[in-house]
Amino acid sequence: MNRKTTMIWDTLTPFKSIIYFTILLFFFHFSWKILIDGDIEDDFILFLGKDITPDWIYSVQVWFTNAAAWFIRLFPNTDNLVVNGNVLSYTDGLIGTRIIWGCTGIKQMTIFVGIMIFYRCFTLEKDRYSIDKYKFKFLPYWNKLWYIPLGCIILTLYNIVRIGSISLLIRYNPDIFDSLHDGVFRIIYYTIIFLLWVIWEEVFVIRKSRKKI
Repeated sequence: MNRKTTMIWDTLTPFKSIIYFTILLFFFHFSWKILIDGDIEDDFILFLGKDITPDWIYSVQVWFTNAAAWFIRLFPNTDNLVVNGNVLSYTDGLIGTRIIWGCTGIKQMTIFVGIMIFYRCFTLEKDRYSIDKYKFKFLPYWNKLWYIPLGCIILTLYNIVRIGSISLLIRYNPDIFDSLHDGVFRIIYYTIIFLLWVIWEEVFVIRKSRKKI
């Protein structure tokens, strides 16, 4: 690096963590959009137009449907809830919910896993023998081996609450489905991903750096 580039890098150093996270978030989000999201509202998973739907995806949909039904039944006046495969409905004829593959949270967990794997997997350090030179250094954070699965469990639990809450709230107000599904609960989804990253950064990265110092 030349001196000007070094100055820019040093200026951005206090913000490099959030910049790194943001770049990874947008990369995985838009990569998914480009490669897979084209048919997210259907029963088929398409990768560049090719059907790659696994045999087990319907079983996952049914599992989330039953898990969401369990959550819904924690509330009063839900005795008439009916589970039929991947569909939640009510015997009084009010609006129900169909749990498709896009409701399983596979996208959000993929984004989270991608961020965690590639976040701080390497760093740029100044070469001790040169003022203007930097070198790559691999960072083996072994705590990722259990933190990533833990994060996926937390996202799964939230997804159950999300599906159940949407089904409850649109029962008498179907017009608010889009604002809940594509608005409020989606924002919460990505907020949880961000908070999981913040916890990782504060507890396992910064604290580890302080201990070394």
